[in-house]
Amino acid sequence: MVATTWVSFAHSVIGASHIKNGQPCQDASLCVKNKAYTFIAVADGHGGKPYFRSHIGSRFAVAEAKKRMTNPDVLNALRTAPRGKDRERVIEQLKKSIIMNWNAATLLHEDMKHFTNKELACVSEEFAAKYRGEEKLVNEVITAYGTTLIAVLRTDTFLLALQIGDGNCVIVDKDGVFSQPVPACDKCFLNTTTSLCEENAIDNFRHAYVDAPPAAVLIGTDGIDDCFAGTEKLFDFYRVILKSFSEKNEDAAKTELIDYLPRLSEKGSGDDISFGIAADVELLRTMTFEPEQETP
Repeated sequence: MVATTWVSFAHSVIGASHIKNGQPCQDASLCVKNKAYTFIAVADGHGGKPYFRSHIGSRFAVAEAKKRMTNPDVLNALRTAPRGKDRERVIEQLKKSIIMNWNAATLLHEDMKHFTNKELACVSEEFAAKYRGEEKLVNEVITAYGTTLIAVLRTDTFLLALQIGDGNCVIVDKDGVFSQPVPACDKCFLNTTTSLCEENAIDNFRHAYVDAPPAAVLIGTDGIDDCFAGTEKLFDFYRVILKSFSEKNEDAAKTELIDYLPRLSEKGSGDDISFGIAADVELLRTMTFEPEQETP
């Protein structure tokens, strides 16, 4: 059973540049908490012209991750599978299930709501011609919904983090030490990222499994990363958030953060921002969260 002292939260805000340019928020986030688990997820729909339905694809991503990761059979398999190849096999199958069902959701959506002439005007003539042909190319349709994804499942016995694309997943152990458990991806650099819409998405899906759930886990899309000059500055921002949740009641801490995120986008990246947290507030209250640098 999940400890009642856990707090959980996820939220997305439209970026300052998107407001200025009349673009939709392409991020999505989701938080679900019950007696068995806490689930948080964020997704960042791509901003380029070929990805004109990425604001929908990101919503599908967090929803499908929740469905697959919290399936009772999957939860049981993750708890009971021995370390090593058996557990890795369960996680690999879980990744494939998320990709397959996300693909199916995008294709169903397009089948129900075909691309409009206005949408096709945003892409190359070659793409538009292929789409209007007798046979739509599946990969091209899926591309329009392209998005990243970070999803975290936390129970009383383990934490599983899945990630494809950029953004960050940060955990804080019971000694207050910050780390990023999901392996880095050398294909995610500057404006380049891996995506759920790629044919080889499974090859770029990374994960981390932690046997003992940490004191806190925080996830964010690259709209947060790009507001800070380096990892330590990002960690300092997260220290401020953790301090807020440890010193204030949950609703007050959430409201304060919701009010601040649009200003962070305006002063920083200008991009959409999605953030999620799952933390044991009683453990947080035993720790000291002071910025390690003068200007967090």
